[in-house]
Amino acid sequence: MKFIITILLTVTIFAQVQAQSKISGKVLDEKQKPAEFATAALLNAKDSSMVKADITNLEGLYTFEAIKSGKYLIATSMVGYKRTFSKPFEVISESIQIPDIQLIVASTALNEVTVTAQKPFLEQRADKLVVNVASSPTAAGATAMEVLRKVPGLIIAQDRITIAGKASVMIMIDGKPSQYTDMNEVLKDLPSTNIDKIEVIKNPSARYDAAGGAIINIVMKRNANLGTNGSIGLNLRGSVFNNTEVGRSSNDMFNAISPTFSINHRKGKVNIFGSYSYANRNLFELTRIGRIIGTQNFDNTQFSPLTVQVHNTRAGMDFYADKKNTFGFLITGFARDGENLSDANTKVTDVESGNVINSFRTMNSQPTKRTNIGYNINWKHSFDTTGKDLNVDIDYVTYRLKNQNIITIIDGNQQRNQSQSVDNPVVFTTFKLDYTHPFSSKTKLEVGGKSSFATIDNDLNFYRETVLDTKRSNVFNYKENINALYGTFNTSFGNNWELQTGLRAEQTVAEGFSKIENKNVLDRNYWQLFPSVFLTRKIGKNLGITTSFTRRIDRPSYQQQNPFEFQLDSLTFTRGNPLLKPQLTNELKFQITFDGQPFFAFGYNKTNDVIIENAPQQDNVTKRTFTTAENLATYKNYFVELNFPINIGKRISGFGGNQLIYNLYDANYLGGNFNQGRVNWLAYINVNAKITKTLSAEINGFYMTKSQQEFLTLNPLGSLSIGLQQKVLSGKGRISLSVNDILYTEKNTGTIKYQDIDLRYFHRESSRNVRLGFTYSFGNDILKASRNRKTGSETEANRVKTN
Repeated sequence: MKFIITILLTVTIFAQVQAQSKISGKVLDEKQKPAEFATAALLNAKDSSMVKADITNLEGLYTFEAIKSGKYLIATSMVGYKRTFSKPFEVISESIQIPDIQLIVASTALNEVTVTAQKPFLEQRADKLVVNVASSPTAAGATAMEVLRKVPGLIIAQDRITIAGKASVMIMIDGKPSQYTDMNEVLKDLPSTNIDKIEVIKNPSARYDAAGGAIINIVMKRNANLGTNGSIGLNLRGSVFNNTEVGRSSNDMFNAISPTFSINHRKGKVNIFGSYSYANRNLFELTRIGRIIGTQNFDNTQFSPLTVQVHNTRAGMDFYADKKNTFGFLITGFARDGENLSDANTKVTDVESGNVINSFRTMNSQPTKRTNIGYNINWKHSFDTTGKDLNVDIDYVTYRLKNQNIITIIDGNQQRNQSQSVDNPVVFTTFKLDYTHPFSSKTKLEVGGKSSFATIDNDLNFYRETVLDTKRSNVFNYKENINALYGTFNTSFGNNWELQTGLRAEQTVAEGFSKIENKNVLDRNYWQLFPSVFLTRKIGKNLGITTSFTRRIDRPSYQQQNPFEFQLDSLTFTRGNPLLKPQLTNELKFQITFDGQPFFAFGYNKTNDVIIENAPQQDNVTKRTFTTAENLATYKNYFVELNFPINIGKRISGFGGNQLIYNLYDANYLGGNFNQGRVNWLAYINVNAKITKTLSAEINGFYMTKSQQEFLTLNPLGSLSIGLQQKVLSGKGRISLSVNDILYTEKNTGTIKYQDIDLRYFHRESSRNVRLGFTYSFGNDILKASRNRKTGSETEANRVKTN
């Protein structure tokens, strides 16, 4: 606390004492009227190098502050006009008024000038890896979950995302984890059409919430903001599978359609923007689980076709009150209506003889509705043009999940009916403040604070036939308050050194009330500190070396702490654990970059009180198996990473990479010790080829050897995808065709063998598909538009998980 208070006092003092020189002036058009949105550039008079730039306001005014003594001139420009210069002048006093500059109409005005710069697929920056996926043919028509599979070193298995074996990964969308209840479902439903890039932050600084071992930030596209502009798109998907093993066709077809639309309108001081997407798709999952319990073998095959309709909308307004103050309002909405009709057949055989002892069928109808609406109001105040900014956000977000499971069990001539319903309302309120104070071009201080309040109610009713089972029904009320303060300090020293250090302090207050037990089963109040240090050394023009240390936390999700059972089928269920503690991770990392690209890295991280998401247990008498979250293990992870560019001539570019990962789990569980370590190798590649000026192709894929994922030993898996992209309509349109998981090898298989648990696992879904997409951009494309606003509801939503 003393550290944070000292920082805040220092900022206040510096804000008051800094002296500034100010240059201001006015730009007029050919009619002597104020020229709105003209560009004014401050140039050194000696060599015409640019010092700063500004955009004129409604009155045609521009301003430059904190300018050093020297000789300068002003250059003004605007579409349809010649570039015009002021007379040179000298800055001595604190305030200089430049005579009005009048623009001259260009004798020949071009109807349209398009400048195209191809971004590299990978950009390694000081604190993150940027993956530019907007122009990727294989990303067109995909979901966000499918796009994430393109990120080098990122693996998705059983809907679990890992990076270099890290214990946990937080997903953000435009700087916040989620506007919705279940991040996995969001990623499966979010269309890639509006995704611009993905930021992979493996070692987040103190500015970010301390939750999550690594951060993946999905940055949505923004349109231009002069006049009216936007985009429309339509994506189609089709796939065919041989599903005769579950009594379906050998040509079982699944498809999807997803139209999208976005628009932005900017006039004067007001910018209005909005987007809408709709998805209607059907897909499937096929899971086989084999369990040996005593002398009996249980083989379960479950086929789960899913039909879902998703509406996703976003609208907002920015009001540029003056050069220093901008106010914004944002509303987001999400509605998902789906039904999963799973059909599971279980065969029980004798282990030694193989004779069939029994067989039964479990049918589960799961209609689910998820809705969300979120409101954000924000204010940005720029004290001057040096980057001294204050950002304030207030969020209010509501969620609602309604889920029903109607279970029918057919065992011989007997039929049993069970059902369960879940009503899960959630409310978040968040207040967030960030202040940035540059002391010079080489030194910057950032401080801020955040408070979040969450109220989550879970009401589950379980029925046997039509009779309420009070032992398996429950009402769980959860309240949580997280308060945080942080400070980060960035400075460059010498010619090639850069240091970023920070400290974040977080307080967690949580309580949970169980109605069935009529008492608080959770009551916590604790403070924790999270330091971070990044030291970078530049060697020559191309080489950079960074050494870092970070400390992170993973709090248990709200659902994980909910004590009631959630039925999956007649023999399988999940159970919450209100006694879960947060897990803490410390990581050391060394990284080398070459030409701004990730080249080589190695690191070590250790996590204590690891939350094992699905710790398996079974009852040998009832033959029922269930999973629950437990603080079971210490997790150690070592990794070595080597990446290389692929450049062949001017037409072929891309990257390839390898990671060698060692995961070690050490847990005391079920009266024994689970000590399991395994080395695995991960390889990935992405190659782009420019066939013509308007036609490009892409191929990408990955392969991972056998790995250890908690108690599950996961067998090798991989994937290969190809795509084509054709630009049409003078570059404003784009047609993309891709085939994904061509070899249909993205299947998860594995085993769990520990104590008396002997389990075999197989899972496949509709990952192989053909996608056809079309997007068209319309309107003005002169100046970038609505702010990429990072709201205050940053970690809470990611922890609301639903079944």
